[in-house]
Amino acid sequence: MGGMETYCWELAQRLGQLGSLTVLALPGRKGGSVPTLPAMLWFGLSAAVRLLLRKPATVTHIGDLAIWPLAWFATLRGRSTRIVISLHGSDVNFANGTSIASRMYRAYIQLGAHLLKRARLIGNSQWIASLARAQGYTDIIVVPLATTLKAVKSPIGHNGALLFAGRITPSKGLGFIVREVLPLLDKSAHIRVAGSVWNPQEAELLNHPQVEYLGVLGPNQLATEYAQAMCVLVPSQVSEGFGLVAVEAAACGGVVLASAHSGLAEVVTPELGFVADANDAAAWAKRILSISGWSEDERSSFTSATMAFAQQKYDWDRVAADTLAAYG
Repeated sequence: MGGMETYCWELAQRLGQLGSLTVLALPGRKGGSVPTLPAMLWFGLSAAVRLLLRKPATVTHIGDLAIWPLAWFATLRGRSTRIVISLHGSDVNFANGTSIASRMYRAYIQLGAHLLKRARLIGNSQWIASLARAQGYTDIIVVPLATTLKAVKSPIGHNGALLFAGRITPSKGLGFIVREVLPLLDKSAHIRVAGSVWNPQEAELLNHPQVEYLGVLGPNQLATEYAQAMCVLVPSQVSEGFGLVAVEAAACGGVVLASAHSGLAEVVTPELGFVADANDAAAWAKRILSISGWSEDERSSFTSATMAFAQQKYDWDRVAADTLAAYG
């Protein structure tokens, strides 16, 4: 699951332990693919009907700004209902584009700001909150995400490989690493890739002699890969609302190197890992070479500190408590 799906799942599990909770959710498809358009339309229609017909809730929490009309339907049934909407990265950032689709989407979410003046928004980073304010939303608080993947103790040594974990699509940056960074490293350098294929052209990278494709991994397998990698790369080429992979990797004892932009740069502070310009291949290669040259003591000291920091700060119980406080 991606960051948004993980957020909805984990938050629902914890809030359900704290009070009466009804969840309306649309499952994805096998392999991590998004639901079909007919399925999304049917979910929107059926959820709207349920919100109109059921007893008004004290709080109606909408999992993504993209479906803000469901919040509006909730206000029609019960005007005293507290409306809370979660903010993620890709959709709000898409509204900043210059294409016709971006302009249409911008008008769509600005309409939501006009109709839902009493709504409180929860952003997962200051960067994403600033984008929402630019579209007319005013009541926004920031609650960073968390990770379920954690290691008990700092790993010893590494397997000598780089690791990329995420959707295989141009925006996530695997192509940048394979085409521009690997040629600057020793011929023995190789990268292990875990994730689902979203772009057929990008999938051709998996045939590169220095790439080892692991497929879609389960949580325990992924945690092991994070811990054993020489360096975990998060080379996003477009803005990220948060960057969950970076937190997961650090909490498992991985050494993180990520793109220095948007919400990702808020997460990957010096206490958690390293950042480099998303388009500067030489900077990525230089940092990777530096990490590969660490002594065992240097690496152990670094991963012990970053692992403790990530596990303490990015905890789901903290997310649930902060979210409950946001409900008022």
